[in-house]
Amino acid sequence: MTTTPPTPLLLLLLLLPLAHTFADGSGYVRGVTGSIPTTNGLNRGDWGNIDLCPSGSYAFGLEIKYSGLGFVDDTSVNAIMLYCKSLTGSLTGTIISSEGEYGQWQGLRSCPTNKYLNGMRANVVPDQGTFGDDLGVDNIQMTCNDSTILDGLNGAKESNAKQVEVHHEEQIPDRVVEFLHLKIDGKPSARDYGEWGSWGSCSSGNLVCGLQTRFERESTITDDAAITDVIMFCCD
Repeated sequence: MTTTPPTPLLLLLLLLPLAHTFADGSGYVRGVTGSIPTTNGLNRGDWGNIDLCPSGSYAFGLEIKYSGLGFVDDTSVNAIMLYCKSLTGSLTGTIISSEGEYGQWQGLRSCPTNKYLNGMRANVVPDQGTFGDDLGVDNIQMTCNDSTILDGLNGAKESNAKQVEVHHEEQIPDRVVEFLHLKIDGKPSARDYGEWGSWGSCSSGNLVCGLQTRFERESTITDDAAITDVIMFCCD
């Protein structure tokens, strides 16, 4: 008996249910309902791994690794870390995708209690041309599902920010972190060297559960820009 090989259309239909499933750190495959790309990312560098919060948990805070100006070849954001916890409030770890070697961690920016991240925009320095110094992503802001805006550089102090909750520490594997969240007016800070893209958000009822960053690695020959683009993933 002969069998007819599946047509390309049939193969596509068979693969569609798998198109939006990814493994979290434990190997468990969880569904991703959507993504939030930047509107101004740079087309340079390599995409890191997709990193997801463990099943049943979502991102509630972010922290960026930032390298200031003053070097021969400057970079800005060298990593973006998201902090995850379950809906019952149990901390489940951190996710990061790509990380450069330069800069200092700027401290956790946390949503208010029992709130989670659901939106994002990036501040990106456009390509500077042959003789310019490219910086890539210079800052990131994220929204919580109560409309609080978190600023990765804490430049909110220069944007008439109002602190709403500071100074409480918790242990996350291998680190003790201070929880800080700020409600800001959303205006760019004087520390932001690039241009803000448009806001993107998860669909109603969904929350940020993962990320993927694009990273241009250090080169002794060409100008490098560290993190050049980022995608956030949403789960139900």
